[in-house]
Amino acid sequence: MTKYIRISFMVLVLLMAVSVIFGVEYVARIDNMILGKITVQETKNGWISVSEIQYGEKYTIETRTVFGKRGFFEVYEATFRTNGELVAKILGVCRMNKTTITLYAYYDPKAPSVKTFTFTEPNIVLLDNNFIIPHFEMMLRTPQPQFQILIPQALFNPSQTEKASGIAQLKRIAENVYTLSYEGTEIKITKDKQGIMKMEYSNGIVVERVNNTKSVQPKTSVGK
Repeated sequence: MTKYIRISFMVLVLLMAVSVIFGVEYVARIDNMILGKITVQETKNGWISVSEIQYGEKYTIETRTVFGKRGFFEVYEATFRTNGELVAKILGVCRMNKTTITLYAYYDPKAPSVKTFTFTEPNIVLLDNNFIIPHFEMMLRTPQPQFQILIPQALFNPSQTEKASGIAQLKRIAENVYTLSYEGTEIKITKDKQGIMKMEYSNGIVVERVNNTKSVQPKTSVGK
């Protein structure tokens, strides 16, 4: 009996150490050419998104975003790998309408270059490159005609810094269909009860949901 109780206790501890996560998988493509896949999971510790994109080399972008009660981000972590090698990280924190973005560029793996940017605009919405679906998902949960947006990855390029933040326009063109416009780029977004189904970019890229998956994994933070 004692042995049975000990085993039962160990099983209970194991179940508490993992979380059942319902994931959604998307594929990014241009016409019939597949660019990569994106896996999205909404967990108790925030939204986790993993983009695996092939542009000659394989790029893997892992992000975790924690949103507040009003639907705006509070913590954002991202890691960028090229062919499995860590090349950059981003840490974003929003507190009291002050947003701080810290960039880590690993030109030297032992001594990354570090830059910090501060933004004081209220209610900033992150709109990452690399198809970070959760940020679009949260935008559609609290839709409004205009959003103050920030594209953290653009801050790595000094020539793009001025365009990293600005105003995006969101329009509802039909039931569950929206268009998002910013700096000459337009994205048509179609959703259903489960969330975003398809995103069609004006440059020809399409991101489309392909299936739902369920996985069991330890509760971990992206970027550690």
